Amino acid sequence: MPSKVAFLFPGQGRIPEALPVNIERFSRLLSMTTDAGLQLADWVLAGDKSRLGQTDASQPILFLDSLCRERMLRDAGWYPICVAGHSLGEYAALVSAGVLGEDDAMRAVIERGRLMQDIDGTMVAILKLDLDTVTTLCQGTEAVVANHNAVTQIIVSGAAGDIQTVTQRAEDAGARCMPLTVSGPFHSPLMQPAQDALLPLLDTLVFREPTMPVVSGVSGQSHRQARDLKGFLQRQITSPVRWVDVSKQLEQLGVETAVEVGSGEILTRLGRRSQSSIRFLTFEEAIHERI
Repeated sequence: MPSKVAFLFPGQGRIPEALPVNIERFSRLLSMTTDAGLQLADWVLAGDKSRLGQTDASQPILFLDSLCRERMLRDAGWYPICVAGHSLGEYAALVSAGVLGEDDAMRAVIERGRLMQDIDGTMVAILKLDLDTVTTLCQGTEAVVANHNAVTQIIVSGAAGDIQTVTQRAEDAGARCMPLTVSGPFHSPLMQPAQDALLPLLDTLVFREPTMPVVSGVSGQSHRQARDLKGFLQRQITSPVRWVDVSKQLEQLGVETAVEVGSGEILTRLGRRSQSSIRFLTFEEAIHERI
């Protein structure tokens, strides 16, 4: 077992096809979503991906899925020296590092998903162009770089018309563009109303000093103080995700193996396609190693 492991928590993406096997441990959190009018268990069991794909439902179910998988990894003998989360995944990362309690984080995630649900806009993935080029293509529009996922994988967010303009410019420059199935312009200034509305709830949460370094997607750096992590969370909804910087920081921390703590493999694929020396594993691969 490698001595230096990072847990990576994915953001809004692949919806779990089943409830986690240890959902009993987190029945309290599931009941919180029911109290909020979200019938997550019923929708998962019915395979209602359309409803689960909506932001108000997908964020709580993905958060819950990550928490369950994190517990399973620890039970299997995996112990991280640091954690990082991509967008929504930062909430699970903060729970893993002892910064937020499970109940507080779930309350925030439920409200976050609800607030982000109804803001008009969209996103597009631009491949084969670097960050400077994509940033230049956004000039003259209100579209912005939302995620710097890899050297040549940039996500742009904004109003539909602006995204169409940037997409055409990118394709003319030789890029491959993939529209994302999302409900809004995440990590852009258009999300400011949602961010502002979430602040009062975040101010009620208890932020504790982390038990290990937390690599923030907002700063791209590792942090060990609760007040810093609270500040980043307060402006996270409108800030770009600096995942390339996160990956570099993991290397600087001496991470040897990074495990994706979710049902998908988005972060694992990004890591494997990079020039990183880190070994990236999906949750299933990590669990299999301990059988």
